[in-house]
Amino acid sequence: MNPWTPLVAATFGWAASAVLTRAVIVRGVNTWTLIPIRMSIALVTLLVFMAFTGRFWHINGDAWKRGAVLGTVAMAFPMVLMTLALEDLPVSLGSLLIALIPLATIGAAHFLVEGERFSARALPGLLVALGGSALLVGVGGDSIEGVGNLWRGVVFILGGVLMAGIGGALSRRFAIEVPSEDLVLPQFTVNTVFVVLVLPLFFDFDLASVDAVSWVMLLGIGAIGTTLAFASFLIAAGMNPASRLALTGYSVPVVSVALAVIFLGETLTPSIIAGAILIIIGVVLAERSTGHVPEPGVAISS
Repeated sequence: MNPWTPLVAATFGWAASAVLTRAVIVRGVNTWTLIPIRMSIALVTLLVFMAFTGRFWHINGDAWKRGAVLGTVAMAFPMVLMTLALEDLPVSLGSLLIALIPLATIGAAHFLVEGERFSARALPGLLVALGGSALLVGVGGDSIEGVGNLWRGVVFILGGVLMAGIGGALSRRFAIEVPSEDLVLPQFTVNTVFVVLVLPLFFDFDLASVDAVSWVMLLGIGAIGTTLAFASFLIAAGMNPASRLALTGYSVPVVSVALAVIFLGETLTPSIIAGAILIIIGVVLAERSTGHVPEPGVAISS
């Protein structure tokens, strides 16, 4: 297999997930209905993938303990917060703010991963990315078509970014202790059990709001945007250097915006373009200024 093939598949899978999620929400399906269905489909797809490929079956008690933490912290919480954000924010705004996850991971790793102290050399990149975010939200956020409650959406998206950063740092830490592939099934299983059994008890799970078109898109979100993207990245991790794997962190937001413009009719404003450029430049500068070279397959759980 060409080493770029699984990377491209992961990039388009994650980008399509954001666009399809926004499209399902616009059709009247709420977060508390969307996520349990999404993860149920994703887990079934993962089990089918495992049956055909034989991957991810090697699991032990240590992997289940760590996978339980990642399934909630790195998957369930970020997924809920980011989906809630897409109820108020168009993909062109939400996806670009999600691009801040690598910076959140760098910050969280300072406290959670031994030997990964925050480097002052990363500060310029951090400031550039934050400046891009401020430009994106503060200058042009209210003028972007499709925005509901701007600041509620921004708070949710940044909360999801923070949780994903913590999850990414924990993924790095746990991958030192157990192989990262051993964490896949525990993460998916714990996340699915949590969102399927817990969320409907406290929030409005409305299966009647899901029409035929929404079901098709949910199948895409679960199978392609979740399981296929995740599995493709892990396969790519065994075929590519870490520097090439990091490209997905920059390419997914850009591809998400492009797909949103094409399929959702979202409009690119000058503030979106300028903010996107600054955020991507800042994230690249910050990551290249850290002393850590991530192990393949680490920090991808969100």
